[in-house]
Amino acid sequence: MNRPLLSSRFLFNALRYRFHRLTGIAAPLQSISLEVTHRCICRCVMCNIWKIPNDVPDLPLTELIRLLSSPETRSLREIDITGGEPFLRDDLGSLLSWIAQAREDHFPRLKTIAITSNCILTDRVLSTVHDVIESLRDNGIDLVIVCGLDAVGAVHDQIRNCAGAWTKVRTTLAQLAAIRSQYPSLILGVKTTIIPQNVHELDDIAAFAKEQGLFTIISPRIITPNRFGNENLRENLNFSHDDLQAIQAFYQKPVFAWSGHREAMLGYFRSGTINKPCSAGFNTVFVRHTGAVYPCPLIPISLGNIKNKKLAVLLSSAKAARFRQRIKTFRPCKICTEPGLERLAWPYEGWTCLKFALKSPAQFEELVRHMGMDKFF
Repeated sequence: MNRPLLSSRFLFNALRYRFHRLTGIAAPLQSISLEVTHRCICRCVMCNIWKIPNDVPDLPLTELIRLLSSPETRSLREIDITGGEPFLRDDLGSLLSWIAQAREDHFPRLKTIAITSNCILTDRVLSTVHDVIESLRDNGIDLVIVCGLDAVGAVHDQIRNCAGAWTKVRTTLAQLAAIRSQYPSLILGVKTTIIPQNVHELDDIAAFAKEQGLFTIISPRIITPNRFGNENLRENLNFSHDDLQAIQAFYQKPVFAWSGHREAMLGYFRSGTINKPCSAGFNTVFVRHTGAVYPCPLIPISLGNIKNKKLAVLLSSAKAARFRQRIKTFRPCKICTEPGLERLAWPYEGWTCLKFALKSPAQFEELVRHMGMDKFF
């Protein structure tokens, strides 16, 4: 890394972020998260997305392509695809193929497509990846598969309420690893939601990930009326004193590789309030399967729907500006443990990256590698 150049860039970003936050002016989108379906084959104990009736339609492929064809997507570095279970969509491969072919004209800076999956539909996952990986690679796009993994063994099945889930996940990851050996542009990782049922499974998850060459995202459950619709599960998801002690002990171990997230979480457990940068609504937005656009997936404030308003209109609205001016002051912001937005927020906010890079250069470089943060520099 060219440290003087990076330091200058982070300083510029820090000044720009403060200007945008003060004025509420929209910034170019660097990431967009698409909830392509609410349908799921798991019945996870910490999530209610699967309870949305099956007859509630998802955005059709034509609408997703129209959205991604918007001029506002031209600066995208990453497209995140989530659900529900994205691989339940028969046209997921068509969407990925279109993105690959459209990169040069629509989003020339796009570097990554990240798909979060329960990786239970082994044949469909492998078939889709086989079909698109070469085209994505040839067009300069990495494909990241993030597999939900809540334990190594039977506890995973219990949390997912899906018999045989662990066996299927292990099989899928093993076969994806074989594809990765031929296509290094396929990047594999696991995402663990910490709940009371798996606080003592975290070391095994980290060991499994290291053994298999997988990156890890390990963070406490989030209770929200918006993304997961799980407020009615709060009592079952509350951590006991012993649970919190176990989680803190895990974060303090060297096996936990995500340094920035580690410090934020430990501070949160000590004080009850999170302290970390956020760029929700600035360089990233979340689009639900209905077409509703949210600056943040966790805060139930919608800017409108892409089915009846252009993305440009939604992003430049007075409502969007007010949201950006208020970011970090909403009540959910104070307890937000969402890790995925951190790799977007740190470089965009600038100041946090600058301090970390100057104070601990080696740790910062490891953080950048583990999080894939460099694409947002």
